[in-house]
Amino acid sequence: MTNEANKVFLIAAPAAAMSASGLTRIDFSDGYSGQGDRTYVDAEQAGRAVFAEPHRMLTWLIILRNGIVAPLGLKKSISFSDRGLGKIGMFPIISSTGTEVVVGGDDKHLDFRIWISIQPSLKGSEVTISTLVKINNLFGRVYLFIIMPFHKVLTRSLLERAVNRRDKVHRKPER
Repeated sequence: MTNEANKVFLIAAPAAAMSASGLTRIDFSDGYSGQGDRTYVDAEQAGRAVFAEPHRMLTWLIILRNGIVAPLGLKKSISFSDRGLGKIGMFPIISSTGTEVVVGGDDKHLDFRIWISIQPSLKGSEVTISTLVKINNLFGRVYLFIIMPFHKVLTRSLLERAVNRRDKVHRKPER
């Protein structure tokens, strides 16, 4: 174990993320990658570490978002229904292969996917997260523009917390 924090880097969205998203078109994509000391069993476990104990800023932003978008006809809650594969955080699992998991949701204004991948390394696991978005209308374009500064900070922060976790490993919940 090292005392120095593991760094997270902005990268282009991997081709594997775009392919796994299932979106018919991708209007926005980004990626972040970080090397963690922990070896994750699978991508779902890494995803649970990313979304464990939501960042206070994320909780506050969701409350703010719900108050603003409800009068505009968007889903007031970001609690998308489970597609039968379980959830990671508030997001339903769309697909899972062991080394990668895709979560996300569809709404009137945009469809989004969050792709999380793990690659074993000599030190632990390299964890990569990519966000992919299909914009469905003008409001979706405006919405994405407004949330983008928050998205960038939160995504990096959530991945940094996951690759630097020293506590218990988050396992798949029993069904």
